[in-house]
Amino acid sequence: MEGEEQRDGSRGGEAVNGSDSPASLDGIEAILNYEFRDKRLLEEAFTDASYSPENCSSFERLEYVGDSVLNFLITREQYFSNPNLSPGSLTRLRAANVDTEKLARVAITHGFHRYLRHNKADLHQKV
Repeated sequence: MEGEEQRDGSRGGEAVNGSDSPASLDGIEAILNYEFRDKRLLEEAFTDASYSPENCSSFERLEYVGDSVLNFLITREQYFSNPNLSPGSLTRLRAANVDTEKLARVAITHGFHRYLRHNKADLHQKV
């Protein structure tokens, strides 16, 4: 909820939607306990093309790389954690762990949805 205390101790706003203003991206660094050297990457990662298609980069290119990295890390972890599973079972397990809905729940649990920059009313309502 807007104004509610966040996991990082700050009082964040809602995701950008219509006239709402975005929460400061500094809060993401606090949640992650990591400071980005290039803040533009952080801004790009949390910006949907609907936010301002003509003026800024959106996350689609980073999403491509992130999906590949996430698949690799999940694959590696499951491969070494489950030495007796067949390749088919490992594939199904990985698919279950990189499911969009499951990842959305993780993002909401950590409060990342509050930093999304978008102009999609339906996305705001789904959260």
